[in-house]
Amino acid sequence: MKIFNRFLTKIKKENLVETGDKIVLGFSGGPDSVFLLEMFMKLKKIYQFDIILAHVNHLLRGEDAETDEKFTQKIGEIYNIPVYVKRIDITEKSKKENIGLEEAGRTARYEFFNEISEKEKCNKIALAHNLDDQIETFLFRMIRGTSLLGLEGINSHKNFIRPINELYKSEIMEYLNNNGISYRIDLTNFENEFTRNSIRLDLIPFIEKRYNKKFKDKIATLIEEIRDINSLLEVDYKNYELESEVLSLDLILKEQEYIQRKIINNFLSAYSIEVTHEKIKGILKVFSSEGSKEINLGKNYILKKQYNRLSIEQKQELKEAQEVLTLKIPGKVEFLNYIIEAEISDNAFGKNSFLTNLKEGDILRIRNRREGDRIVPCGMENSKKVKDILINEKIPKEQRDNIPILTKDEEIVWIAGVRGSEKYKASNKNGERVKLSVRRKDKWQG
Repeated sequence: MKIFNRFLTKIKKENLVETGDKIVLGFSGGPDSVFLLEMFMKLKKIYQFDIILAHVNHLLRGEDAETDEKFTQKIGEIYNIPVYVKRIDITEKSKKENIGLEEAGRTARYEFFNEISEKEKCNKIALAHNLDDQIETFLFRMIRGTSLLGLEGINSHKNFIRPINELYKSEIMEYLNNNGISYRIDLTNFENEFTRNSIRLDLIPFIEKRYNKKFKDKIATLIEEIRDINSLLEVDYKNYELESEVLSLDLILKEQEYIQRKIINNFLSAYSIEVTHEKIKGILKVFSSEGSKEINLGKNYILKKQYNRLSIEQKQELKEAQEVLTLKIPGKVEFLNYIIEAEISDNAFGKNSFLTNLKEGDILRIRNRREGDRIVPCGMENSKKVKDILINEKIPKEQRDNIPILTKDEEIVWIAGVRGSEKYKASNKNGERVKLSVRRKDKWQG
């Protein structure tokens, strides 16, 4: 029971499991995930929570992979636990996304775990990383270059919990073998083709034999000290948000460079993006550049700097231009991700509305902007290019082509949510007028 008590102490200390939780357990069938399941089953005598097993067959190891899958299904039957299995051609995914097999496998697993978590309305995802994994990650990141935060190893983060990351592999194996608990062995773990395997099989044994047989203990202690230091310097990137998941560059630049690095580190980590020293250095360099910039972050993510805004988005193919739509007043239409409405009204508030001198029965046409588009903005006498107006209003570049342009008789009445036409603005006379309004289907981000 000694090892379970250590497990329980960590659960309570970090509040990893509570009554009422519904947890997806990433289950390979190997010693670590089997051990974590065993600990969870004991823990269910203290807390009432549900477990779902999620297994990914990477289609890399032929018959062995098939046996792992069957073993997982059998475990689900024995413990009466739901099991989800997904088969993914990791080799094909690696080629398609131009990433290594290790990274492709990791990405596929996390995507699947999140998918099952959402489907089953789970609030936590449990991963069976042990202390050896922590140490290997520390060395791996140190070799490649990382930040102080990256040297913490593999922590519990957001809805991902790692309840056994303070237990050595040898302790886990001893418990399973002494209690006659079956598990599967992935023979590729003993091949040093992959970097992490080489660290485990070559580097660590060499250092233990040549320099210090307690090398892993020393690294484990150092990781704990680094975590303590980082906790004292903890930075919440949400304190620098302009809006949800959009950071203010102006606020970030008020901080010292080390704090700037912490903010970026936390921001990237929120998307499970690997953080390296060079990646952060490149982002800091972009801070001093003018206009809009993009940085490829890997994993199909990009960081966008748009004036004083920083955001992280997934790469997407450009949408085709929306066909020209017709709107008869009064009425409402959907254009791309926007909802546009024309109604008879005597007031308008905010930049997302425009009170006009249009009449009931008038017909408007709605389209994307075109090269050479011009408008005489309200309060002005001369026309201006729509492109220049959007730039001056600091509309992000990738949004400009999708902003609805409302026209009447080929003249621009309103750049939706941005600027109305002097010719079509309502007069000060009393009476009913036509109010044009626009909103995003999700939210307005103009």
